[in-house]
Amino acid sequence: MARIPREVVDAVRDRTELVEVVSRHVSLQRRGRSFVGLCPFHQEKTPSFHVIPDKGIFHCFGCQAGGDAFKFLMMIEGLSFVESVKELAAAAGVEIEERQLTDAERRALKQRATLFDVLEAATSFYESVLWTRPEGAPGRDYLKKRGLTEETIRQARLGFAPPGWTVLVDTLHRQGFAPSLVMDAGLAKASQRGSGSYDTLRDRVTIPIRDERRRVIAFGGRLLEGDGPKYLNTPESRLYHKSRVLYGLDHARAAIGRKKRCLVVEGYFDVISLVQHGFDEVVATCGTALTADHLERVRRLTRDVVLLMDSDAAGTQAAARSLPLFVETGIQPWRVEVPGAKDPDELVREEGPEALEAALDTKEPLFEWVVGRKLAELGASSMSRDRVLEEVLPMLRKLADPTLISRVARRLGLHEEVVHRRLREAPPERSPEAAEAPRRPVGWKPHVDVVHLLWLLIWRRDQVADLLAAVSPELLAAHEQVRPTLARLLSGEPVAAIIEGTADDGVQRTLRAVVARDRLYTEEQAPSALVEILVRLVTPLREAAMGTWQDRVLTSERTGDIPLLLTATAEKKRMDGLRKDLDRALRGDDLPRCLSLIDQIASLCAEARPPPDIAAPVDAHQGDATEPPLGEDPLLPPPEDDLP
Repeated sequence: MARIPREVVDAVRDRTELVEVVSRHVSLQRRGRSFVGLCPFHQEKTPSFHVIPDKGIFHCFGCQAGGDAFKFLMMIEGLSFVESVKELAAAAGVEIEERQLTDAERRALKQRATLFDVLEAATSFYESVLWTRPEGAPGRDYLKKRGLTEETIRQARLGFAPPGWTVLVDTLHRQGFAPSLVMDAGLAKASQRGSGSYDTLRDRVTIPIRDERRRVIAFGGRLLEGDGPKYLNTPESRLYHKSRVLYGLDHARAAIGRKKRCLVVEGYFDVISLVQHGFDEVVATCGTALTADHLERVRRLTRDVVLLMDSDAAGTQAAARSLPLFVETGIQPWRVEVPGAKDPDELVREEGPEALEAALDTKEPLFEWVVGRKLAELGASSMSRDRVLEEVLPMLRKLADPTLISRVARRLGLHEEVVHRRLREAPPERSPEAAEAPRRPVGWKPHVDVVHLLWLLIWRRDQVADLLAAVSPELLAAHEQVRPTLARLLSGEPVAAIIEGTADDGVQRTLRAVVARDRLYTEEQAPSALVEILVRLVTPLREAAMGTWQDRVLTSERTGDIPLLLTATAEKKRMDGLRKDLDRALRGDDLPRCLSLIDQIASLCAEARPPPDIAAPVDAHQGDATEPPLGEDPLLPPPEDDLP
């Protein structure tokens, strides 16, 4: 198992010109210390995509995409992290030497085994069964009959799950993977006959399902003979949610961007066969209908999606049900009828890729296809036409496309003005989903003062680092999620490396937004601004501590506990004295004295040990201390505005 040393990754990042990398895909214009352009990951008319070369970070205020140069290549070209490092290393003049792990390192790594590890081990096992064992012969014969080449099979990492109830569980256990981890990955199920577990997939061709970083997250299994469902997926897990995953997207991303279209088929082997015949821009759902999450992943790459569903009733119904989702996400969907009622795999195998390309030339807008299908079901009477129009009016209103309205009117045999009049008469419908607030990323919710503290450490570290280091960490006791990030910034670690190494979505998003704002406090203002922020952070802690001591005073008066009364009264008096001293130091602009007093107050607050639910109330003068709406910056007005 080879790994790229961390110091090599850091060297590649440091030597990479991010603006040059991004400029290959985005037209950028300089704006102050940043470069701006139209985001390549979502459709927009006003540029909200920022590249900040000083910090090695890109960030979009529209779709919240962001990261360093490696992340940009992973998103725009569909590369894995290692591939992106290797690609940038050549231009940066850094030689990649992937050292082999020692036995001790390998054992340590195995002890930290993750779900990705066990899924990768299972993939390798299934592959070895397919290619090297007698039990894999049925799988080899089946794949050969499907016309798949060895190169295609190996690229898709197809394998075979041998018969037997515990073959995989036993194999992985011998490799050091606990049965509980195997079950967490969905590869095994708990036995109903007592203790132990058994393999989820048995006597099936296995199809690894990969995420967009090409890591195996689940499996599909094709039954060759016997009883049971033809296709079986491993269950959902912490890594695998079928409503969010598109099979083949890890391979298709670059081709979708290049060809400006995405082909959506129904089955795994449709994807594998079409890729073999030159259609790299193809994906499939994992045994479920298209969802809004699926389409959001595609929308960032293209606005043209072609549905190559089977021509049977199920495929037809699936295409029709997906139309409202396409309308909601702003994607132009097309429908293609595969000739001869075949599926795409059969067509390319029997008639070649030219036949499929010819079929794609006959594509029809899905909206019009749905209208035609509804008319065919209901008949061509005036009542039927009116009913169909009523069903599609909400979608027509949302799209507001005059050309589409005209085409639908012709398909319905109605005058165009009739459709326009119905659109004006009917009030817009508002679904319960539309009334809900937009979903927000999971993670730390930015606190306004902590965000300003992050800004100071990123943009004015030389002016504030020594001052902040002198203050007790207890000041940030209510912000545990972001304390490690503040500590790393305080130590001088590059912000790009911090973002890469931070798992919390909220912290990542906030850091990128802060990096994209280079004007807030001048170097002269930074020390005073830091003190003001720390005062606001310590104020709710002080008030909570005072409340705790007051409760103890009342308790002591009720119980007659004289020692408790004396202690609590003394602590209140001490805290009140510190507060008055801090007020005087602030009026005198004595920053060292202010920091010393803030440190003493924070330490005294820690001794009071206030209950967790009152540890961090929001002070009235702090403003909104929670996460801003999705798409809004947690720190400042738009960057083009002049800031004080």
